[in-house]
Amino acid sequence: MAKRKSKTYTTSELADKFNISVVSASRFIVKHNFTPVKTGNHNAKYYSEAVYQQMKKHYQNKPKTTIKQSHTVTKDDIIEQLKNRINEQSATIELLKEQLTVKDKQIATANRIADQAQQLDLTTHKQQKIPEQISYEHTASNKHGFWWRVTH
Repeated sequence: MAKRKSKTYTTSELADKFNISVVSASRFIVKHNFTPVKTGNHNAKYYSEAVYQQMKKHYQNKPKTTIKQSHTVTKDDIIEQLKNRINEQSATIELLKEQLTVKDKQIATANRIADQAQQLDLTTHKQQKIPEQISYEHTASNKHGFWWRVTH
């Protein structure tokens, strides 16, 4: 019986077989601690059929995606994003204007109340000064003492 030679695979061959990147194949090999069966020219590592079977088992359960997930950004996308930002900022500006209007009304109300309080305070002080002025005028007319009035 002739000795059967088993098939060996390089990392790039494994990657091609399962339609994955060489980096993904290398990560799979490192993650599962697979060791190469032999090393060829230019330090190429060859893995056994067992590694192939393990990768086949792993990658047959994963969904196949033929469409690339990356999306190239176009000028139209950028313009749309900028328009959305402008709309959001315009809405924010309108909200801030409304808040400013409310604050202006609150300040006007506070000023009116302060003016009313000041007027009330002035009125109260005027009422307190009136009796003082009367008593002062009364004492001013009585400049002369008792003896002056008796003798004159």
